Amino acid sequence: MASLVTNLHICRLLNWNSGTKHEAGYDAFMTGCIFAQACSRLGVEFNMNSSPLGLADEKKLQKYVNLLYLSWVSGDVIDLRTGTCNADRLASASLKTQYRQIDFQKIVVLWGLQNTLKPSDIRECISRAFGQNSVSSIYSLDKTAVFVQFSQTEVALEFLDLMETLGKNNGPLSVLHPLSRLLEGGCSHAADYEVYRQVCISPLSKILFAEQAEAVKIKSDGLKATLEHKPFVTEIEDNAFRAPSDEKHTTFAQSF
Repeated sequence: MASLVTNLHICRLLNWNSGTKHEAGYDAFMTGCIFAQACSRLGVEFNMNSSPLGLADEKKLQKYVNLLYLSWVSGDVIDLRTGTCNADRLASASLKTQYRQIDFQKIVVLWGLQNTLKPSDIRECISRAFGQNSVSSIYSLDKTAVFVQFSQTEVALEFLDLMETLGKNNGPLSVLHPLSRLLEGGCSHAADYEVYRQVCISPLSKILFAEQAEAVKIKSDGLKATLEHKPFVTEIEDNAFRAPSDEKHTTFAQSF
């Protein structure tokens, strides 16, 4: 069976064009091959005269079937037979060492940037203003928007304050300041993670985050928040988009 799967995979790759089409039949067949190979390794014997439904009661498969893995990072697993949620300790232990705990208060979202700005350019601008170790990581959302995760919450708050000040000042300070490159084009915005969350839960859908933010009617109106969510540069006009603050979030982006 292993040889069959390997040969099929090689033949498939010879004429494969990623993303051109989705072949459900091929996917189903390969899933069946992998399942058959897994059963073989577990010592499950197939009988031509037996009903395939009998596999659901096969003792050797009980630890592996009817389990829904919600997240490889957190290790959350739902047992479909009982409806309970358990943690896959092995997955949690290995993966949590690879992923650092995210502190959303340290995250700032920037959008409306010039599409010529690379994550390395953004890091350089911020590092020149706040120090070499001020930025932990930068995640690209799209060609004009990024997440910036700062090393400290205080630095993130200072960055938002400074971005607002520079955005309102057309004098030499804003032109010569290290952050001036982030303001090029006149469409740049900065906000805390709460604004990003509110934009994303909107029923409206656009390709770029900047377009999405504009559709949700975000306005630049000064620092409005309390110290709990620190002042962000923008404010949502329609409170109907607000969601419970204890909601968990997962984001997918590329780190630089």
